Amino acid sequence: MENIQSTKIQMRYGDLDALGHVNNAVFLTYYELGRTNFFREYLGGFISRDVSFVVNHAEIDFRAPIHFEDEPVVLTWISGLGRTSCVFSHKIISEDYKKIFSEGKTVVVWVDSSLRKKEIQTELREKLEKLMINYV
Repeated sequence: MENIQSTKIQMRYGDLDALGHVNNAVFLTYYELGRTNFFREYLGGFISRDVSFVVNHAEIDFRAPIHFEDEPVVLTWISGLGRTSCVFSHKIISEDYKKIFSEGKTVVVWVDSSLRKKEIQTELREKLEKLMINYV
């Protein structure tokens, strides 16, 4: 799938809650892994101390629990682009693509050193526009 980054998740025992499935808060960590790998694969990565964006909004629709024996994959793509922000969409699915564990979005906003919103640089915006897709 073009412009969709796919990351196999290596779960840790600590990801599980008392009921034996992945804790709901960990899903955001999996989404973060997908975004990081998206930047590496499609945008040449980034140097962490030079990152100039923050997560402004996150949403998750939980579809099914993930158990330790599952082999989840997070799919990540750009589904929206604003003047100062970018919307990443995510799906966590089974490795065989037969089960959806969650669907969600994270909005990242570019900021200056004072954490005020700033416009996405033209060169980066052009790259992001080419990568944006509508995938359901």
